[in-house]
Amino acid sequence: MNPIRNSLLALPFGTRLLLLVYVFGFPIALIGHHTHTFELYAWLGLSPARVWKGEVWRMFTYGLLPAGPVDWVVSTFWLFTLVGVLGRNWSALGFWIYCLMGIFAGAVPLVLLMPGLDSSLCVSAGMIFALLVAWDWFYRQEGLILLGIGEISVRQAAILIAILDSIVLFFWCGGWFLMSAMWCGGIAGWLYLLIRWKRVMGKTGQQVRSERVARLEL
Repeated sequence: MNPIRNSLLALPFGTRLLLLVYVFGFPIALIGHHTHTFELYAWLGLSPARVWKGEVWRMFTYGLLPAGPVDWVVSTFWLFTLVGVLGRNWSALGFWIYCLMGIFAGAVPLVLLMPGLDSSLCVSAGMIFALLVAWDWFYRQEGLILLGIGEISVRQAAILIAILDSIVLFFWCGGWFLMSAMWCGGIAGWLYLLIRWKRVMGKTGQQVRSERVARLEL
């Protein structure tokens, strides 16, 4: 059995649920569109103009649908890989919070720079890049083998994937504004992990100091 499949099956259902939502969301959206029964993109896509009118949920839901078939195939592959690797680093709730934070951060530049755009943009790039940043953060020193390239570090792989995804988004999935969503999601993920690390280190330092004071008192 594939190691990634084993990792996925070992994860809490809540963590796997995000993957299931993304994988099946696009086919369901296509079925609804072609049968003229419902339009998921119209309901869930990011429309800056509608966000400014109060439909704030769009800043989260747009990231659960791909920009198109190419984005769906590429993002599904990396989600399977990254969820299997990173899912154990968080609880199910923590994993959802981290992914939604990346999605939200990716929406911010679009909402601020194009407030009058009344469209239904969807792209998972902010979430994917946030997960790539977490992959690098937790496993950067580990090695892996990529077909056609050979053995490289996780950091090198994360950088390569970010470049390839940027190219795909820029040329096939919407241009610079969707690429900016991807990069903002990654920056938000890095800041989140940095703040969490500093908090943990701060608590550890306080605990060490407290133990030293206790020994001195004895």
